[in-house]
Amino acid sequence: MKQYTVAIILTLFVASGWAQPLDMPSQLDAQVRSVVDEMTSIGKATGEVLLSQYEEIVLEPQNELEAAVEQVESRREESPECVAAEDEEITRIVNAAHEDLYACGVVAAQTSAEIASDVSAATQQLVYGGYSLASTYNKCNSYKNSVLKQTCLAKFYVQATVYLVSARSSIKTIRQSTSERIPDVFADGNVCTHSASSQAVLGLQEVNNNIDACVYRRR
Repeated sequence: MKQYTVAIILTLFVASGWAQPLDMPSQLDAQVRSVVDEMTSIGKATGEVLLSQYEEIVLEPQNELEAAVEQVESRREESPECVAAEDEEITRIVNAAHEDLYACGVVAAQTSAEIASDVSAATQQLVYGGYSLASTYNKCNSYKNSVLKQTCLAKFYVQATVYLVSARSSIKTIRQSTSERIPDVFADGNVCTHSASSQAVLGLQEVNNNIDACVYRRR
């Protein structure tokens, strides 16, 4: 899960560089900043949701499994022989559960990392595109020849228009993508991990029943 956490941090780090003032017409500068701020907000929200999902997908079923194991282990002091007789089965159940939980978690982590990476890449593209506009604007203003300057500025405003239209389209696409992909990650991962933990808990309950029977026979 560290991979997508790093990707989200990168998203926020790159976007934070936008705090520096740009040498562009104020109205255009405000529009570009608005685009980047919106994309940054998407990145932050995406990171928060993915991290929250990780806790429910991975940590919650893991805690359920540990609680079930502790319940069995708590009986070892009162009935050491009966619990020891089930050690092999306990180990088998726990190992199988850990393998399943790991497999489920890896899939969820990889998909989450892909989502975070897409958001990060889109944010970087918008930020660098904004700086490219500023660079073009500065270049235009550096011309001493008025004809060259006006021609350059005409191209600049076309470039700016294309950037803003493309940026809004990218934001819309990213919003739609994350709104669909994030719930899918949660649904698939949650079912996978909780099924694994539930199966293990049922197996450990059966172990408890066997311990009960063993204790009863020894009375």
